[in-house]
Amino acid sequence: MSGVPDTASDTSKGQPAPTRAMQQRKNKVWAVAFFKDGRRVVTGSHDKTLRILNVQTGEMVGGPFIGHTDQVRSVAVSPNNRRIASGGGDATVIIWDVKSKQIIFNPLVKHTEKVNSVCFSPDGKEVASGSHDSTIVVWNADNGAVLATLDSQYHRQTVHVWSVSFSPDGLKLASGSSDHFIRVWRAVNAECLLKINAGQWSIRSVVWSPDGHQLVSGSFDNTAKFWNSSNGEEIGQPCIGHTRWITCLAISSDNSFIATASDDSTVRLWCTKTHKQIGHVLEHTKKVHSVAISPDAELLVSGADDGNLQLWTVGDILEQRKMEETPPEDEEEQEQHFLSCNSETQTSHDTDNEHTGSHGDHTEPSVDQSRTSDSSDTHDASDSDDQDSLFDIFAIKTAVRNSGDLRIIEDLLTHGIEFDEDDNRRDTYANRSVVRAQNSEWEAALQDAVKSIAIQPSLLGYISKGIALCGKKQLWDAMEAFDLAFVFSNRDPIIIDLLLLIKAAALFNTGRHDEAVRRVQDLATASQHSDQIPCNVVISYLL
Repeated sequence: MSGVPDTASDTSKGQPAPTRAMQQRKNKVWAVAFFKDGRRVVTGSHDKTLRILNVQTGEMVGGPFIGHTDQVRSVAVSPNNRRIASGGGDATVIIWDVKSKQIIFNPLVKHTEKVNSVCFSPDGKEVASGSHDSTIVVWNADNGAVLATLDSQYHRQTVHVWSVSFSPDGLKLASGSSDHFIRVWRAVNAECLLKINAGQWSIRSVVWSPDGHQLVSGSFDNTAKFWNSSNGEEIGQPCIGHTRWITCLAISSDNSFIATASDDSTVRLWCTKTHKQIGHVLEHTKKVHSVAISPDAELLVSGADDGNLQLWTVGDILEQRKMEETPPEDEEEQEQHFLSCNSETQTSHDTDNEHTGSHGDHTEPSVDQSRTSDSSDTHDASDSDDQDSLFDIFAIKTAVRNSGDLRIIEDLLTHGIEFDEDDNRRDTYANRSVVRAQNSEWEAALQDAVKSIAIQPSLLGYISKGIALCGKKQLWDAMEAFDLAFVFSNRDPIIIDLLLLIKAAALFNTGRHDEAVRRVQDLATASQHSDQIPCNVVISYLL
């Protein structure tokens, strides 16, 4: 953009610096959007207001817009630059006239909980909003009438809708939710056309590619992923680099790169072809909640927890794109690269423990073991399926069972506890108890287990409580917790065997070795499905 001083790169140090920092009265910047002329941005802040800023000077040229009674969580600008839509923590949507800086009509009331995301349709005639109440509402932008209500609720369980986005042709809506699904809807009749299971963690942000052929999502697993918008298949490998969850993402108008904002206080750019990071990270001093790319793809703006808006000139960074666009690796090499990146943060932990659990010499199986097509490995694949089904029965989340970086996993679970409903929090507390037990944080693990049981007693709740009590050397209290877990076994012989083995392991770890060995031997003799016992023993030691 002409007139904007270019100070965006410090090539001597290799670390980009922002073109300009714009202070927002030390209030969190929850949302930011460019006007279509690229000369202004609008922000939504924790102080319940919107402001329009000139990107050349950093000065406020519109506002503050006052109307919400709680934080402004999302903003969008109409295609003709004449209107702004905002969604707030007060569960309302407001449509503003830019010129008069006034509310066009009364705040739109339909949602019952905070509004996390708003967007205009490409023709500007409709506004869509996604809320914590499980719904997406499509509004008439001219009169505020409700045109459609799309319900993401699943089996009466509340699903937080974090993000909504109109397709380029305006016929479809994409949404990202706390139940880790991306949904594609027909906007006119609320029909769900496609449901994409995007992993184990909440989808915080979702956008369409400019041609409408792909969807891009950012989630609480710290990654951005690309999806075929017609069939829901994942495209290529995830964008891996953030150390905490992605809060927002944006895609350039020429479809050449995406920008991701993260709770790790950084913004990163990624090539849409290779899904590799472009250049160095763009750093804030606090968590970054919002990011937007100018229509000409020359500028990027990001807003953070401390109220700072950073304006970046991305041209110099994108020069490195050609270096990133190397021929892609074959699928096997890409998979190995992904697995390597996914376990990189665990390297020091694995080196210390030599893949040995605190209870014995256990070596984790390779992920590829469950994927082999060799007929001689059919039984191994079946065992892997049995392990997965057991994990599902115990409500153990994938990230916990894969034993990645425990600090990151604990952060993700903590974030889940903050936003989940009670039904989900029960399992999340129990999972966090397991993670904290792995860190030998026995008191914290016990507290989480107790909280899980207080919400609703469950199999994993009592198991996690027993594990924590073992760690605190309260053996008989632990035995009582394990005994209570039997109530939730549904008389499943595999679960019963597992619980008996866990109790034996608890005895072993408190020095009662002979009794523990005797119990295992007796169980092996009595069991009618002994071929599954070694698998169950391994799982019990992992817990």
